[in-house]
Amino acid sequence: MGKNQRRDKIARLISWGHWFTFANIILCLLIGIIYIDSTPSPTTFISTVYLIVNWIGHFAFLPFVFFIILIFPFCLLIPYSKVLRSIAALISSLGIVALIFDALFFRHYGYHLNAYSLAQMAKDAEAAFTGASFVIILMIMLGFLILLGFELLLANYTWKHLSELQHRRLGAPATTVFVLCFFASHSIHVWADAELYDPITQQDDTFPLSYPTTAKTLMSKHGFIEVENYQAQQQKLMSAENIRLRYPHNTLLCSKTSQTQGITLVVFDRLNAEQSQRVGEVANDNGLTQVDIQLLAHPSREGGLFQLLYGLPDFYQETIENQNISPAYLKPLADFGIDVSWHTSPNWPQELGLTQFKTDWNAEPLSSFYPRNENQVNVVLLSHKDINRLPAILGSLGQQRVLLSSLAPSNTEGLLGQQQFKPENMRVTLWEKDFALPQQSIGGLMDLMPTALSRVMSCAGGTQSFSNGEDLMNGGERWPLVETYSPYIVIYDQELITVLDNNGQYNIYRRDDFSRLDGAEPTVPVLIDALKDLKRFSGRARD
Repeated sequence: MGKNQRRDKIARLISWGHWFTFANIILCLLIGIIYIDSTPSPTTFISTVYLIVNWIGHFAFLPFVFFIILIFPFCLLIPYSKVLRSIAALISSLGIVALIFDALFFRHYGYHLNAYSLAQMAKDAEAAFTGASFVIILMIMLGFLILLGFELLLANYTWKHLSELQHRRLGAPATTVFVLCFFASHSIHVWADAELYDPITQQDDTFPLSYPTTAKTLMSKHGFIEVENYQAQQQKLMSAENIRLRYPHNTLLCSKTSQTQGITLVVFDRLNAEQSQRVGEVANDNGLTQVDIQLLAHPSREGGLFQLLYGLPDFYQETIENQNISPAYLKPLADFGIDVSWHTSPNWPQELGLTQFKTDWNAEPLSSFYPRNENQVNVVLLSHKDINRLPAILGSLGQQRVLLSSLAPSNTEGLLGQQQFKPENMRVTLWEKDFALPQQSIGGLMDLMPTALSRVMSCAGGTQSFSNGEDLMNGGERWPLVETYSPYIVIYDQELITVLDNNGQYNIYRRDDFSRLDGAEPTVPVLIDALKDLKRFSGRARD
């Protein structure tokens, strides 16, 4: 085969690949309707427009990328049409099957396929196959063969009618529409992300392999984003009557880890310096080590207890109480046969009872605490007046993993103004056993429950599926840390601390000495990310 002849053949194959991909784009668009039907309808005109252009742009982009990555190289390496058509039909069939499975899984669970959802799918398949495995497997295989046959027919048709398709001049207009929709969707999302426009940003997880574009830093630099807007957003966010709770986003999709070791969280209401030293001595005597972390507690014990138990910002507390909602992680733990118990010491304050969050949520007395080495998660709440009980508690835990800390600093209530938010005043000590937590810069009470539970279960979306906290095992630099101490939002960054109140007013302090910076404004990209993270469980639930 001559050089020119080979080049012409390759060019024809590439042209055929474009039309074959175009046909699969239409097929993907049809499958994409399943995702649209599985989510709440857009509530505004602009969000409806975004959904449409994102649907067109995204499902045009996916097959095109697969063509570039998986089929285009074969056009160059194997310029034989029959072989190439067979390979392309097989690849397309596998891709379409994966998309169909993902769409159906998303419709049922609200998640896209990943390592955790695949495990759930395998479990569901095992249950479905019981008693009728042969028939179901045969149907699946038959369905795939039908799809493969369809793709082969499609590949052959586009090859045999390539000249005719080229003369219809449909390629350029269709490509233009796809490209315009793709860039329009990302442009609209840039604006929506910058403005925290929920009707659009809540669609971020609708389609598979979707990574919408943001440009907060660039837009704020050129004055397209105003601080005042985020003051208003923050004011609205902190108002309980404006919260539309979406907790969790969808039914938690979790799998039990191979770890069966029991876990106990021991938490004091508050500790002064002398008491903390005594606790440290007892902890060391029982094999616990102090974690090298600046762990920030809560100015109030009630707020700290809520953050600990739910792993959520405290501005959700009133809504949680009004709707009588349990922590989302309790159901998967129960499904896994992991016992969860709550115990309080004799002097634990009555006003810090669990019934304030959920009316039927009662803690057992400390006298009924009998830890086991496996399949158990315990939370022991100790009054600072009951430090003498700590040695016996830690001594009874055997081979359990342990986290030990306190809900609130001892001296914040006596501090004036916003001095209570100075890191040194907010810090409490964290001890651990068998967690091997790495050194890290900063953390909060919302991180403790995700850290503990990550040892016994893994969930689609990680700990973020049920908490605003993070697994401290991840370590590394974590900036900014966003905390809510109602009526305040406090953003701890590497150099600055931003304090916003429920009226939208703000003050900015140096992190090293907590000196106030007059005339300074919050860094808008940081402010955007902070408010977006806090709003994780605020929004319209899936129908």
